[in-house]
Amino acid sequence: MTARTLALAAHSLRRIRPIVLGMAIVLGGFQFLLTQVAVFLMRNRAFGMLASLVPDFIRSLAGPSMLAFMSFGGVVSLGYFHPIVLASLVGLAIAVATEPAAEVETRFDDLLLARPVARHQVITRTVIVLVSVVAALLLVMTAATWSGLACCTPATAGRPAAALIRSLAAALGAIVLCWGGVALAVASASRRRATAAGITAVAALAAYLLDYLGRVWEPARLASRLSPFHYFEPMALLAGTPLSGGNVGVLLTVAAAGVAAGYAIFARRDL
Repeated sequence: MTARTLALAAHSLRRIRPIVLGMAIVLGGFQFLLTQVAVFLMRNRAFGMLASLVPDFIRSLAGPSMLAFMSFGGVVSLGYFHPIVLASLVGLAIAVATEPAAEVETRFDDLLLARPVARHQVITRTVIVLVSVVAALLLVMTAATWSGLACCTPATAGRPAAALIRSLAAALGAIVLCWGGVALAVASASRRRATAAGITAVAALAAYLLDYLGRVWEPARLASRLSPFHYFEPMALLAGTPLSGGNVGVLLTVAAAGVAAGYAIFARRDL
């Protein structure tokens, strides 16, 4: 890694700093407030009432993870797999990873590559920015969770274990990096950022829906294994299952394959 690569990464981080800071504030605040929501529900003895409102067929379909979710620890952990949080982080990863396509579209790459900068340094820059942003946001989220638990939670509350929060954050980071790698591969072959982002977003939506169908419909169960979301199982973690190294490995392998494809395509494409 050269000084030029780090300079490119610093330049990209400065450009996206406002959106990253905004997301950090929103996601961190959400994680903190979830701890207070859990306290409110506990003081009002609402967890048992919520469980009684769930129909038996849904409870049997979800298994023990449903009861684990309707607990103090389950509510606190919600922010690590809530669909809106997941969609926002995947969307940010797509935005970061499609920067090479944006530079081709605006012809910034002409100015960039006129200097002593190799094409692989452009991709390395994007990888550095992607990993740094995802890691920073996950760190903010976990810090906000533990701040809420430490300062404003009764000692009698059933706080989630530190290992559970770490596992949820690791699983969330893996699925976000997975789609970031896919977006980078698509962007390396695209001339327009909107095209690359749109293709990846549609693919992510299709994969999410395929995984959902596979979980509730037997004929789609085998096909759902093709979806990266099949290997993102936060509810299993809530039910007490340890973090699967195999699932994380699959997601990071897809991310690495996307990055490798990005290097190969961008090195050979016509700019």
